Amino acid sequence: MERKLAAILAIDVVGFAGLVSRDESGTLARLERLEREVIGMQVEANRGRVFKSTGDGFLAEFSSIIEAVNCAVGIQKASALEARQSDTDDLLVLRIGISVGDVVVRGVDLLGDGVNIAARLEAMAEPGGIAISSEVMDQIRGKFDLPLIDCGHKQLKTTDTPIHVYMTQSKPGETGGFLDFDEDELAEKLTKGGCLCGSIRYEVNAPAISTGYCHCSCCRKFSGSVVNAWTAFPASAVRFLGEEPHYFDSTPIAKRGFCPKCGASLTYKLVRPRETAYLVLHTSSLDQPEKFAPSVHSGIESKMPWFEILDDLPRTRSADSRVLQEAWSSVGLPDPKAWGPLVQAPEVF
Repeated sequence: MERKLAAILAIDVVGFAGLVSRDESGTLARLERLEREVIGMQVEANRGRVFKSTGDGFLAEFSSIIEAVNCAVGIQKASALEARQSDTDDLLVLRIGISVGDVVVRGVDLLGDGVNIAARLEAMAEPGGIAISSEVMDQIRGKFDLPLIDCGHKQLKTTDTPIHVYMTQSKPGETGGFLDFDEDELAEKLTKGGCLCGSIRYEVNAPAISTGYCHCSCCRKFSGSVVNAWTAFPASAVRFLGEEPHYFDSTPIAKRGFCPKCGASLTYKLVRPRETAYLVLHTSSLDQPEKFAPSVHSGIESKMPWFEILDDLPRTRSADSRVLQEAWSSVGLPDPKAWGPLVQAPEVF
């Protein structure tokens, strides 16, 4: 029996049965879009994996607690922004719980205390909010600007072991719940950027999903830098004005976009086992890169020994990414030792 330590994120739609009874087809259509365009994309971009769907609920695993919390905030932020812009009362409001603990691997499913506690925490969270365990809090303290309230030890059922819970708390009268929205940023609406010579320009009309540094050899070669800063956005929100990047197949699983005139490196997108719903933009190509501070170091196994990292951001290896593992396995290269620039997929696998 395989066991491992994992961060588990549990999501549930508040009052789903009532929404279905009022408008079954409309509610199910909204749930399908939420699963595809918000939950799935946020989990994937934060290198997690949805391992179970229970109708109106979802369970996802992450190797990094920081990325699990970043994913939860991203999901609730996307939902809150939609609520601000919507003229319907039948919105899908979510509760999210996050735990870290020992889990049992059974095929693609996970079982055990880590999963059960996440589900209990989700049930304790307020609508539109997030509840986390004290173990998660110990890892994220000082790294997220979240209004988390210490709620002490709580029991969902009398048979449960008490859980030390921290929860977000909505601000009275605020449609964004526990989130602070920069009104100037909302009014601006668009994030803009482009290449060095200006031949390629783009606009993004949605918030960033995630940010980070990548030290992998592919990013180093393509960007010409010892480390590359990146920002991921929903692909549907990125619009190129006029000319589009040319794309280079840097590996069997990904394409990288660049300007054919000045050579500036611009984008990265996974295309295996399917094209992802998010697009990674090189942060240096944004007009205001200072607004998109990296939140994680990835590809840390390839970091140059003479390059010192002085921050306390989490560090992850390429092999730790379930998204990369799935992508490389889909082309017959599951061993991380075989991953790298211009590697060829085996003809038969």
